[in-house]
Amino acid sequence: MALVERVGEELARRWNRRQTIKRAGATVFGAVAAFSVKGTRSQELAGYCAYVTAGDCTCNPPNGTYCGRLAPEFCTGATCTGGCYIDESYRYVGGCWCSATCQYPTQYEGTYLIGHYQCCDCNCYGYQCACRQFVDESAYYA
Repeated sequence: MALVERVGEELARRWNRRQTIKRAGATVFGAVAAFSVKGTRSQELAGYCAYVTAGDCTCNPPNGTYCGRLAPEFCTGATCTGGCYIDESYRYVGGCWCSATCQYPTQYEGTYLIGHYQCCDCNCYGYQCACRQFVDESAYYA
């Protein structure tokens, strides 16, 4: 049985309408609250980190798995998509956080990028994983 079929079967067995409606309501409330505070420009929202893992330069996904490796449509940047939703049960309230700002080597010897990862824990059809997006801060340190 293919991964997509297994994921679909697991979704059909675990889907709970009450929980889905509850999460959808919480998501709408959170989005309205965020937009009322930060405006509708995504750059302002993308620069906000509710929690930063000091000294940890990675996202450390649940089960050691990034959702995009299971299926590319499961992540859009750090956002859970493609039937996945933010899972607050694994780590932090809100399900999203940022790694520490660190220096990352590039493909060119002796050159580095400075930045952090935006990370979100996701639940993709009953499987916990994470989505991430690198935020380049190199210009701030140039």
